[in-house]
Amino acid sequence: MNDIMVPTIEELNKRRLESLSVSEKAIIEHPGEYREIKKIIRYIMAKPFDIGDYYPTAKTLTRLLGKMCESGKQSIFYYYYTNIDPQQKGQARYFRINCMDLEQQLQYINQMRHRKRHIRIIQ
Repeated sequence: MNDIMVPTIEELNKRRLESLSVSEKAIIEHPGEYREIKKIIRYIMAKPFDIGDYYPTAKTLTRLLGKMCESGKQSIFYYYYTNIDPQQKGQARYFRINCMDLEQQLQYINQMRHRKRHIRIIQ
């Protein structure tokens, strides 16, 4: 028999909220790294990405995500840290899709932060 416990919806929602909370804390503690991550993600999404740029870009992004992980392994940054790092699970063929997914998560966190704290963007 399989003794693995399947989490309930409530447990998954609780984990998600905890993950978002830890991620928000990481953003507050490392705003420069957060801005740089967003800049790299925008660059990758804006135009075709050359395979020759994969390794140095992935290593730079991994370094920044590693810095964000200092706030806790429950953050979304830890998930992407392990899945983008070429020396862990990261693979070139999944790089762009991981970046797209990370971008969506960052947008969700930003929306949450705007609703929660009424943050205004000043240009």
